[in-house]
Amino acid sequence: MTKREIIRFARKPNRTVLPSIVSTFLYIFAFGYALGSTIPAMGGHSYIEFMLPGLVMMQAIIHAYINPSYSIFQSRDTGYIEDPLTTPMRYSSMVVAYILGGMVRGLFMGFVIAGVTMLIFGFWLADPILFLLFLVFTSATFAAIGVMFGQWSSNIEDVGNVMSYVLSPLLFIGGVFFSIDMIPSDIVRTLSYLDPLTYVIDGFRFAMIGYLRTDPYLCLLAIVISFCVCFYAAIRLFESGYHLKT
Repeated sequence: MTKREIIRFARKPNRTVLPSIVSTFLYIFAFGYALGSTIPAMGGHSYIEFMLPGLVMMQAIIHAYINPSYSIFQSRDTGYIEDPLTTPMRYSSMVVAYILGGMVRGLFMGFVIAGVTMLIFGFWLADPILFLLFLVFTSATFAAIGVMFGQWSSNIEDVGNVMSYVLSPLLFIGGVFFSIDMIPSDIVRTLSYLDPLTYVIDGFRFAMIGYLRTDPYLCLLAIVISFCVCFYAAIRLFESGYHLKT
């Protein structure tokens, strides 16, 4: 099943990964080059360097979520899901397969975008081990969330709505494009502090460029705990058969 999940997005890269890679570099051009010169350096880093870790993490999160959520919904819609459900395979193994597929897609996007941008802008990772751990556990967490929403959704629009109305706002107020200390509105700044993705991006930004705002090890611990909770919840939901069994 893991192989099938990987083949799903690898077979048509022009529809699955290439658009996001192109959009990332459009963000770099629009915000980094067009507006970056008007924004002062942050912690000794140019605005483009500051923005890059957020863009990498944004794409890793989105793609880790997309892969299992759409795959499970389509499997339910076409009836394919009934085939593995009737085999002796444990439900937990199926959940792991879907999560691994999402992880591979999220990690692929993270590595490609990070690698290309580091070559273009001429810098290296501040902490390669933390960089890898953040990408692995964040991709795994959102892949597990994708499993749950792929199973929960009643129609294909529900899967996309989670990304449009939940993930995207959390990513944008979480400091992908700016330091939340720069936000003039107290209300928006408070929302950013309450946003869990703020701390994921903060920790990952330290791992990638060395910009320290929040203790990265506490951020990593939080995402590891989040993965454990989401993984357990995904297994229990799958075992319940909700929207899986007709």
